[in-house]
Amino acid sequence: MHHAHIDKFAYQDSPVHRLDSRVKFIVVLVFTAMVVSLPRTSVSILACYAVGPFALLVWAKIPLRFAFKQILLVSPFVLVLALSCPLYDRTPATVAFGPFSWRLTLGWMRCFTILGKFTVTMSALIALVSTTRFNDLLAGLQRLGLPKVLVIQLGFLYRYIFVLIDRAHHILQARQGRKLRSLGFKAELRIAAAMLGSLFVRSIDTAEHINIAMQARAFDGKWRTLSRLQIRAADYIFALAAALFMAGLYLLVKPVLQ
Repeated sequence: MHHAHIDKFAYQDSPVHRLDSRVKFIVVLVFTAMVVSLPRTSVSILACYAVGPFALLVWAKIPLRFAFKQILLVSPFVLVLALSCPLYDRTPATVAFGPFSWRLTLGWMRCFTILGKFTVTMSALIALVSTTRFNDLLAGLQRLGLPKVLVIQLGFLYRYIFVLIDRAHHILQARQGRKLRSLGFKAELRIAAAMLGSLFVRSIDTAEHINIAMQARAFDGKWRTLSRLQIRAADYIFALAAALFMAGLYLLVKPVLQ
């Protein structure tokens, strides 16, 4: 299986791709912290914050369809949390957006805010991962002084997740080729449990082989990349533009729309 599902567009070439991974990571981290810190009833301001990451996706020529697909893949976990808000908070409130206004409850406003924050922060994360090779990102995190254990765990997670997907794909293909009829719910459940057990045993065996291969190649816990990490003038311009964008939203737009 080709290891290009999460960062399949990271090997393209654009002005955003050529930016230093450390600068992009810090900008996304600060942007995410600002979005998360917004009040729970700030719905309209999220539309303004969404301009930033989606502009980066368009500038880097990342298909928006791909970004929305990745967001939808993990959205069920957030939907459960968001849709529970209207059940316990039914305080009436008035929502105004320009000349339009309508009545809602605080629970629904929090629901929309959670979904909005999730969409905006996920789009920023996708913009980071889709424009930065994962090895460059790990090397940048290492240069920023993140704990060595955390960087190694992220690297192993990135590599092992594709191994597990590959193994699961082969098991499902073998099952599909041998399935001639439906065996009933109980039998299908037993077969699924056996498939999960087989996947678990194979993953342990594969992890041992990968560990031996990495030791044979003298892996010392440091991530190296062919790309040279160097902050250039374009990185300073990008960081300044991002700072002005976030400061403008926080100081000028937020007091008006809040």
